[in-house]
Amino acid sequence: MRLRLLHLICVITFPLTTALSQIPNGQWRDHLPYSSAIHVAEVENKIFCSTTGGLLSYDTRDGSTEKYTKIEGLSDVEISTIEYSKEYKTFIVAYENGNIDLIRNDSIINIPDIKLKLMSADKRINNILIVDNIAYLACGFGIVSLNLVKAEIHDTYLFGEFGSQINTFNIAFDGIYIYAATEKGIYMANINSPNLVDYYYWQKLSFLPEPGASYKSVTFFNSKLYTLYKNPATQFDDIIIIEDETWHNWEFDNDSVYKSISVFNNILSVCSKNETSFYNTNEELIGNLWSWNPQHAILDNNNVMWIADQVDGFVKNPVGGNLNKIFLDGPKYKDVGHIVSIDKDIWVAAGKESNKYQGLGAFSFKNGKWKNYDYKSYPELSKVYNISKIAIDPTNKNHVMGGSFGYGLVEFIDDQLVEIYDETNSILRNIEGYTSGYIRVTGLDFDQSGNLYFVTSEVTNPAYVLKSDHELVNFSFQSNEFGSNTRIGELIVTSWGHKWMLLSRKGIFIFDDHESDTPEERMVLITDEEGKIIDQVFSITEDLTGNIWIGTNKGPVVYYNPQYIFNGEELTGYQIKIPRNDGSGLADILLENEQILDIVVDGANRKWIATANSGVFLMSEDGREQIYHFNEENSPIFSDHIVSIGINHKTGEVFIGTEKGLISFMGQATAGADDFENVYVYPNPVRENYEGDITITGLVSDVNVKITDISGNLVYETTALGGQAIWNGKNFKGNRVNTGIYLVFCTNEDGSKTFVTKLLFIH
Repeated sequence: MRLRLLHLICVITFPLTTALSQIPNGQWRDHLPYSSAIHVAEVENKIFCSTTGGLLSYDTRDGSTEKYTKIEGLSDVEISTIEYSKEYKTFIVAYENGNIDLIRNDSIINIPDIKLKLMSADKRINNILIVDNIAYLACGFGIVSLNLVKAEIHDTYLFGEFGSQINTFNIAFDGIYIYAATEKGIYMANINSPNLVDYYYWQKLSFLPEPGASYKSVTFFNSKLYTLYKNPATQFDDIIIIEDETWHNWEFDNDSVYKSISVFNNILSVCSKNETSFYNTNEELIGNLWSWNPQHAILDNNNVMWIADQVDGFVKNPVGGNLNKIFLDGPKYKDVGHIVSIDKDIWVAAGKESNKYQGLGAFSFKNGKWKNYDYKSYPELSKVYNISKIAIDPTNKNHVMGGSFGYGLVEFIDDQLVEIYDETNSILRNIEGYTSGYIRVTGLDFDQSGNLYFVTSEVTNPAYVLKSDHELVNFSFQSNEFGSNTRIGELIVTSWGHKWMLLSRKGIFIFDDHESDTPEERMVLITDEEGKIIDQVFSITEDLTGNIWIGTNKGPVVYYNPQYIFNGEELTGYQIKIPRNDGSGLADILLENEQILDIVVDGANRKWIATANSGVFLMSEDGREQIYHFNEENSPIFSDHIVSIGINHKTGEVFIGTEKGLISFMGQATAGADDFENVYVYPNPVRENYEGDITITGLVSDVNVKITDISGNLVYETTALGGQAIWNGKNFKGNRVNTGIYLVFCTNEDGSKTFVTKLLFIH
């Protein structure tokens, strides 16, 4: 694969920001956290830093910074370590799942052997040692040797007891022996042994203070071996020096927690809990820097410290100078939960059941900038921990409510935290038998009047409304479906004012309060085509025509004409059938074997569907035609496990939440406008070197769009996708149109609304 060189280059002062607030049609962009850094490496005139989001590089000649992710051509996400062979001009990028990229001559060679290997052990590549043309990879199961010239795996060394797997953290080389720091001591072997695959040639260093302890770092410096381990007597980290089969504590060991010790340019770097220190061959301190949580560091030939810090990110600091943070704007964490949008604002919940105690909060994306909402920026959120559900008030987009899986509701107005609703100050109640931490808000949605409806799981009376005047009401139902054994899922308020809530393993519960103390209610079981009950439900949405789509473990189920739910008629759900068109007359059920975790409707009423195992699908309005299917193999998405989807209906950008982070795709459909007041065409003019699509946006929904030359000859015709139409710049014959002025005629279905605009095309 060629490494694309258009890397969103930012040549500006610190801090860096994303280069564009909007991307071209059909393009991708990542929304990953770059604030937590892992490893640094010098590659010619650039310093590279791996982060939890991707790679960053800083050009020491001009100060420009680039980022690299799957969008720019990398093969994977979640980088674990990096290293560079100056002799073979090969940059190695290693991943948590064992995948490997070799980058040289602006090309990427992917080596997926470890990733694809069937094994139960941890495949993470922890560190890399390069000796001549061999890269030794310290892995979760042992050591793998990689031939850089042939770009292939050479051998795998399993040197634990009786040749067993052993978690290897780091590797060092003294010119004769290779040393492996592992979870069960340090092992050594002569690099010229006839068969390093045979564990017989590996020896454990038995003279160490604790031979079987975990040694998490090792490096060779100044003719001595430096290693790092946790002292079982003190439970503190100690640095010890190994020399001539003896050891002693390093005299500069004065901290309790160390992250790494390493050597670069014959300088020893030591990263401790809050400080990075550099020592020359006389063990003299030549530079140090305080930062929050340094993980790895190097000192270059210009006496500049480059530090990968878990909190401060990618740090540049000349010795004796000031700390400079190099970072890109993005969410603080990669965790993605519920995604919602209004106008151009995107809100993302970072919390979910699996991380309820991590305090990740939520994020917003406004005017091309990310903002974090967690306990560090809002100390009051320390007792809420997570925000797992989000709802935006349609009467005031700056009024946002968040639901916590355990700690109630939070309310933001104009980005200020104004209230937390829990058992201490409201009628919200924990699961029976618990005093705190069990108000599990699992679904919430505003109605058009600004009243917030929400549900809490595993309680007798799960449904509430927080009225626009801040009165909080708890509904009481006649149904006996609720209690500590009933897990509640999503809730939506439909265009008819009905409230649909998902009951795990039971079906759908629908109620309509009519501002009454005795709401109408109905319980509906979901069945498949054979009448078998589908009892796993994950998501729910209403499309633009009022149909209700339910995401189940058997694909989507659709309820047509749901407005008649309380008329006593039978409510039937339908699975979408896709004709095979092979003469058999048979049809297959749409995504029948998939768990549908989210369904979102775009401006053209098409359905974006998130699956647990197969990526994301875009289906036509009726669900019978597949328009896109994005997965790890055919697109830059980070994982086939799609957690959630959200759409910026003003621009058409689709935000896809994966288990490994957030990415977005510029779709073609936007929400339709009421009139043609804000129509614009871009780019305009279309320059001779432009090869992308031309977009006509701000349209009334689903209008007919005709494009003619100045003489009135029709060159293209289409129907807008919601409020936007796309033209590839070609005529009906597939040829790029000639230079000239073109007219764009827009007309709605009954001809009552029309609009004409001009476009200059340069061929």
